This record gives sequence, C-alpha cells and structure tokens, in this order.
Amino acid sequence: MSRAEFKSTTGRRMPMVAAVLVVVALAGVAVFAAGRASTPERQVIARYVERVQAGVPVGFPGTPRGGGDAAAAYTQALASAGTRSATSRQAMVDLIAAEGAGSAVHPLVGPAAHGETISQTVVARVWVPDADLDAVVPEDREVSVRMLVCTLSGATTSSPADPNAGLAGGWYVQSATVRWSQARWRLVTAERPVPVPPPDQRGARRDGGPRDMQPLVDVLSSRSWAPGTV
Repeated sequence: MSRAEFKSTTGRRMPMVAAVLVVVALAGVAVFAAGRASTPERQVIARYVERVQAGVPVGFPGTPRGGGDAAAAYTQALASAGTRSATSRQAMVDLIAAEGAGSAVHPLVGPAAHGETISQTVVARVWVPDADLDAVVPEDREVSVRMLVCTLSGATTSSPADPNAGLAGGWYVQSATVRWSQARWRLVTAERPVPVPPPDQRGARRDGGPRDMQPLVDVLSSRSWAPGTV
C-alpha cells in the first residue's frame, strides 16, 4: 500500500471520543440530580441548645418540648438565684419572666443564702400535657409545663453530732407556664409545688396510709423526659 492510499483517522477519532465523554458526564450529573430530587428531605428535630445569657440557659426551640426544657432550666436557675446579689437576682428574673410577670415567678426564686449553706433544686423529669411535643408554637402562645423536682438544703457548718445536721428537702411536682415571645421562651406563672412520695417509697406512705399515685402517673409516663436530653 502506498503512502498516498493511507489515511490517518486520529484527527477524527479524538473529537468523537471527547464528545462521548461529555455526553456520559452530563448523563451522570442528570442521574445524580434526579436521585437527589427524589430523595425525601431529612427531618431535623430541634435539639437542646446550650447557650447561656447572664447565667441563664436560653436558645430553646419554639416547640412544646423546647418550652419544657426552658421551664426546667429557668426553674433551676431561679432556685440558685438566692446566692446572687439583689441586683443580679433581679436581672435574672427580668431575663426569664415575661413582661409584668416578675412577681408571679418569684415563688421559684431560692432563699437568700446565710453563711455556709447548700440549696439546690434539680429537675428530674418534664412533661407537657396534651400537646404535640414537636409542633411549632405560634407567637405569644403559652404552654403549660409540669416538672418533677428534687429540692435540697442544709448547712455545711453543722456538726455531725447535731441532730438537725444534714440535708432537708423532698420531691415535688412543679407546674409552670411559659410563653413563646420574640423567638424566646419566657416564664409567665409558677404555681406552688405539690409534694409527692420519694421515688424509693412504694405501696404506702411512711405512716402506713395510702399514697396518692396520680402525680406519679404523669411522671412515669412515656411522654415525660429528662430535660435537655431530646
């Protein structure tokens, strides 16, 4: 075969290969985009937000569950407010309470500390009766919250031989109302806590009488949760 009869095809083949590669790449992008479009968006549940302002946790989501966590955090913060100065204590109340509700939430403010004392309130469980816990709460809507709290107090300077030495306190159901306002939960009211049997008591009270089990029905239900855990 003479050189005149030989015709190189390299120049034609390269543009053709490049075109095929471009088509394959575009097809891959289209398939990927179609797959992403057909995949349902993953639902992200708002979780406890750890932000502190003036010693008070804030940033809870605008859901009944977020309102429950906020009420628990506010209850514990106010219980320890007795160790603060009067100015700092009032600033905390102003931050937590809704407008005009300062006096209504004062029952949650812990007593002023005198000497070497211990005073602490711990919220063990929270529940919001008759509410969709993850529903979005409209502006200025209120949510009723109930909490199982343990309150302890005692003096650290007492002698072990003192019959009055040690920790005093008990278990209570604390009811409170919070309002979703301007992207924040604010405390509206706080009722007087109701004593409940301690968790290690079963069957009867210490005096042998029957226990009121109704408060524990809500505490032990599947709708209650430890604050800040969900």
